[in-house]
Amino acid sequence: MIWKVAVRIARREALRHKGRSALVAAMLALPVAGASAADTLYHTTKLTTVEQLQRDLGHADALVSYVAPTPIEQLPDGTVPGSAQAGGMLSGALQGVQVASPVDSGVLPSGSRVVPLPNQQELRVEAPQGADSVPVVERDLGDPLLSGLYVPKAGRAPRAAGEVTLSTSLLSSLDKHIGDQLTAEFLTPGQVPDKNGQLPKHQLTIVGEDDDPAHLDADEVIAYPGTLPAVPDDAGPTQWLAQIPGGLNWAQVQKLNQGGYSAESRLVVENPPPDSAVPLMQHYHAASVGSSRLTQALLAVGAVGIVMALLEVVLLAGPAFAVGARKRRRDFGLMGAAGADHRMVRAVVLADGLVLGAVGGVVGALAGIGLGRLALPEAVDFTHREPGAFRIAPGDLAGAALIGVVTGLIAALIPAVITGRQQVLESLTGGRRGARGVPWKLATLGAVILAAGLAATGYAVFRPGIHTVPLVGGIAVSELGVVACTPLLVALTGKLGRLLPLTGRMALRDSARNRGRTAPAVAAILAAVAGSTAVATLLTTNDAQGRAQYHSTLRPGQVALMFGAAAQQQEEQQSGGSLRYNGTPTGPDLTPVDAAKAIAAISAVLPVRSAAVIPTQDYNGFVPVSIVVKRTPANDCPFFNGNGGAVVLPPGQGGESMIQSDPRCQAAFGGGQVVPGDAATLRALTGTVDPQAEKILAAGGMVVFSPFDLTGTAPAGGAPRATIALQRDCPPAGLDLPDDLRSQFAPYCAGPPPADLTLPAAVARTKDGSAVNGVRALIPQSAADKYRVKYVPSMVLFDTTRMPTKAEQERANAAAESLGTTALLDVERGYQGGNDTTMLALAAVAAFVTLGAAAISTGLAITDGQADLETLAAVGARPRMRRALAGSQATITAVLGTVLGSATGLVPAVAIVEARSHSFVQSALQGRSGHGLRGLIGGGPTVHAQSYLTIPWTFLIGTIVIVPMLAGIAAALVTRSKIEIRRRRG
Repeated sequence: MIWKVAVRIARREALRHKGRSALVAAMLALPVAGASAADTLYHTTKLTTVEQLQRDLGHADALVSYVAPTPIEQLPDGTVPGSAQAGGMLSGALQGVQVASPVDSGVLPSGSRVVPLPNQQELRVEAPQGADSVPVVERDLGDPLLSGLYVPKAGRAPRAAGEVTLSTSLLSSLDKHIGDQLTAEFLTPGQVPDKNGQLPKHQLTIVGEDDDPAHLDADEVIAYPGTLPAVPDDAGPTQWLAQIPGGLNWAQVQKLNQGGYSAESRLVVENPPPDSAVPLMQHYHAASVGSSRLTQALLAVGAVGIVMALLEVVLLAGPAFAVGARKRRRDFGLMGAAGADHRMVRAVVLADGLVLGAVGGVVGALAGIGLGRLALPEAVDFTHREPGAFRIAPGDLAGAALIGVVTGLIAALIPAVITGRQQVLESLTGGRRGARGVPWKLATLGAVILAAGLAATGYAVFRPGIHTVPLVGGIAVSELGVVACTPLLVALTGKLGRLLPLTGRMALRDSARNRGRTAPAVAAILAAVAGSTAVATLLTTNDAQGRAQYHSTLRPGQVALMFGAAAQQQEEQQSGGSLRYNGTPTGPDLTPVDAAKAIAAISAVLPVRSAAVIPTQDYNGFVPVSIVVKRTPANDCPFFNGNGGAVVLPPGQGGESMIQSDPRCQAAFGGGQVVPGDAATLRALTGTVDPQAEKILAAGGMVVFSPFDLTGTAPAGGAPRATIALQRDCPPAGLDLPDDLRSQFAPYCAGPPPADLTLPAAVARTKDGSAVNGVRALIPQSAADKYRVKYVPSMVLFDTTRMPTKAEQERANAAAESLGTTALLDVERGYQGGNDTTMLALAAVAAFVTLGAAAISTGLAITDGQADLETLAAVGARPRMRRALAGSQATITAVLGTVLGSATGLVPAVAIVEARSHSFVQSALQGRSGHGLRGLIGGGPTVHAQSYLTIPWTFLIGTIVIVPMLAGIAAALVTRSKIEIRRRRG
């Protein structure tokens, strides 16, 4: 009965004060609308099983893939974890081995039909900017089994050789339309250029526009089968769409696995087998783990973010309920005089939160659906994925609306408790307004909470390993502790009023006296500024770390033209190094360009001083041998010389600092090949002339770039010496491998390894004294011939007189594309970090919340302090006093919030930076595993244990100084000067 009356009173009060009610309902609706919009987008973009199968399989029953020439194990969804089968998946050695289709090999049931999906190739097409290399695949889009693999936008499917469809992004970039002719060069290995180095040109007819639904931004050409030339020694297609009578069950999938094939089966995905029937789940426990540490961390951070967003709303809406309850004190006094007890008064105030929360929840849920629909195109542009059918989840929307109700009740809880404690006589006579005393009890609780949060954060940071839950939980609890201390801090700042002029003194003391509305606004600003400060600090630290750790394989201003194998491996690194199971080279033509023509073409458009050809080890997807520099034990990195390269570190932070400070360990992360070269190669790498090093190199010696690579001196005080050795990565003798796979290793692994080779050596440095990171050592060609390691030209290195401009680089790219093969041009411009756009966005978010909270707090203060303003006007205060007072109140609120928020935001930033610095061993192992061209082209990962913590002073100064000034000016401008003296009450 009490709640029925309370809700009726709250509903009438909300209708009586529509402006204030709409403001509070809007604040409560904001997080609900955001949650509803996010939920709607999630369910729309998250494909159902049927939709995902349509994209993967079209109308086929299964997608069958050849994985390896050995039995494999897979998950029911068709995934084959590479790490679990790394010992048996050495299919990169299968050069020239023909892969049989699943029908011919007999692994599919009789009566099955398969449609091959040939491997991707490359085309060079004429573009407005000169030329462009794009991927091309052959597909018969008219086959019913392929229906659903691509999204047709316009035109028709190709029906004859020479007809193609293009993706939307490619049509736009090439400025082509359906019906136009596409001039293209086939970059298929084996294509022979003419005497001018140009490949034959072919005219292809554009007949349609089709997009890959999983990669709407991809530039792709789809050609009718038979359009592209055959690839020499091609292993054939490695994927097939299969139509199988009765579908493909799990037992049949396991039969496929025994033959080295995997399958994504419609029947199995829709009816997955139990984990006990999946061998991979039993043998490899990691494959059955449903969530990774990264997923758990993201979920934890997301949960904390949601809680903090709701806390922001509670902090902003709570003062509005408090002021509303204070304006109705006389009404509550009359209720008490009529017999209402404290429970009834509390129920009426809580009912305000219930009614406005219900309105905000319903409106927010409905608005979220509309926002989700409006934001869907933007989500598609962001993810570049075709969404599923537009879907809403009624249960989730009801839960979001319930969040609005709960948020309203929580926001009204403290005002209800305070109002319920007031005496009837005090309510009827007005009594004394404002808080009395200092809130030591709440501050003491906040200090305890803050200490607990800091302790949890410190545990997560300084304990070995990664501890996501205590780290994220400690950060959240610490912020809540600071929020609990805010009322005390606001009360103490009131004692500083004597240092300010009249309006500032009045505003500061009013804020301290009415901390029930000031402290929540300050806490809301604190939470927003703390979050933006933490992110800004992390971005600034990352930028500083990237700048300090940046080690290019080129010197500033140098230009590298990579081609053949080097260009292919660089593209593989940029695309994530996806694993190819058939072992055949795919993508660009591996034939090197004519070095003389390349030098002439690039020198014509860039300010080139000199150029040299840099060779690298021949790369065909399978290189089990390489030449390495062999150090003495005293010169080797002490952290990588035990247990087959395992990292051995002393315990504690000191051990981590040692690895970055020991110069012997730099080569462990820098990577780089040992390559043959001459004086021109040395000058191109160092940018200077070193007569002594060139003399030793010409005499059959070698040049190294680190003094730790020297192994001693020759007898009788001769030149220093260095040692090289042949490193072989061969399978163990007892490993069961197919004969055709083992035969690929035979030329490299037969017999004992050749003996080490010690040569006279010189140490060379670059012009500016920095290290050479791309090449470990230069050796004479005779040394490479002794080890029977084949090197081919892979790069032309240009030394320039100045930094090339962007326009010159674009012209150089066009010149590289015209050389008759795929080539990649790289201009070294130094570290290109910076987060200006992101920092501006963070500043905008912090400013928006700060200005909003300051405006709400100021508006409530003006409304709540109307009697004081009337008194000031009665004793002769000027009209502009009201503007000055409003500006002072907004400025003080914003200053308190931004200062506390900036200090609080540094805590999680420091914690995350320090926690991250403890995870360097993982990166160190990755850097140690780099080999081959990885060091020559891209450089291995560089690891440092120090935190590089950097404070974003510009961001903090702008947040603490500029934003409060804007808040004060805005409040003064929008406040009316004239004070309306109301009719005297009582």
